Amino acid sequence: MRSIRAASTQTICDCADCPSYALTAHLQRSADQAERHHQANARDGWTDVEGRDYCPGCPTDRPEDEHDHAGAWDEALA
Repeated sequence: MRSIRAASTQTICDCADCPSYALTAHLQRSADQAERHHQANARDGWTDVEGRDYCPGCPTDRPEDEHDHAGAWDEALA
């Protein structure tokens, strides 16, 4: 789920019960700030499937019981 406000852009993983989110704060909002936020998420391993966002720990090609939030984040941020 994406939330774009005057001072921030936030993406929350759309997988059920997933606590992962990405947040970018803005001191002064520009027209392309939200797009840059989503491009940075993609580089970090987030996926966008038909307008729904999933963190690196929630690969859309694997069942929910195989998701590994902590391990995937460790790999994505290494």
